Amino acid sequence: MVLEKPLLIEGPPGVGKTAIAHALAKISKVTLLRIQCYEGIDSTQLLYDYNYTKQLLMISMMKDRIQEKIAKQSLRKAVETLDKEDIFWGEHFLIKRPILQAITPEKKKRQVLLIDEVDKTEKDAEALLLEVLSEYSISIPELGTIQASIKPVVILTSNRAREITEALRRRCVYLYIDYPEKEMEKTIVAMHVPDADSNYTNRVIDAVHKMRELPLKQIPAIAETIEVIKLLQMTNYETEGWLNLLLKHEQDRNLIKDKKINLE
Repeated sequence: MVLEKPLLIEGPPGVGKTAIAHALAKISKVTLLRIQCYEGIDSTQLLYDYNYTKQLLMISMMKDRIQEKIAKQSLRKAVETLDKEDIFWGEHFLIKRPILQAITPEKKKRQVLLIDEVDKTEKDAEALLLEVLSEYSISIPELGTIQASIKPVVILTSNRAREITEALRRRCVYLYIDYPEKEMEKTIVAMHVPDADSNYTNRVIDAVHKMRELPLKQIPAIAETIEVIKLLQMTNYETEGWLNLLLKHEQDRNLIKDKKINLE
């Protein structure tokens, strides 16, 4: 926050990368703006868009005035005249997406902007992010350049589905998070389920750590460890069904059965 540089957090899925942004927003008592990245995301989802339905409604309401204004003009001149009318492109038609919201906060207070799973975007979208995060400004042809008066706290997360470009990496402060050691995971669990039976908590965490050493298709996350312990607590520590929360693929279930990993 001191350097006002974005924070790039990498690590496997489920280690708490997104939770850092939520915690920071909660501690700072500010709004968290989140972009969930995906393949094909473009500027209209990242920056801004126009409410075209509202524009068409306005044109319909002003139809008589518009016809009167361009009645004696050629088609080319009429188009040029309408193009110069700022009223059709005012801010009241602008739909602010998370990045523009972060740059122009309504309450004049620093926002936390989470760009989640940036590695799922294509390089064109990444280049757009790089351009915006370089100057914290957005150029809107109809309105001009909007410069951030208060720079947001930007957090980008990556599961390393693809390699992030060096240009974006250089722009950020880097942090890597791996699955926690057993004692740390016990501490995290205790924060979420403070009255859980410590014996069963240890059993679950031991089992989960054994699973994470195997070539599973989907590695159990910390949140799923917490869910298992909550389930055991609610069912008076009946162990049936606990694997359904941890394993989401049949081949993983079969592998765990072969390795005889259980809570006994």
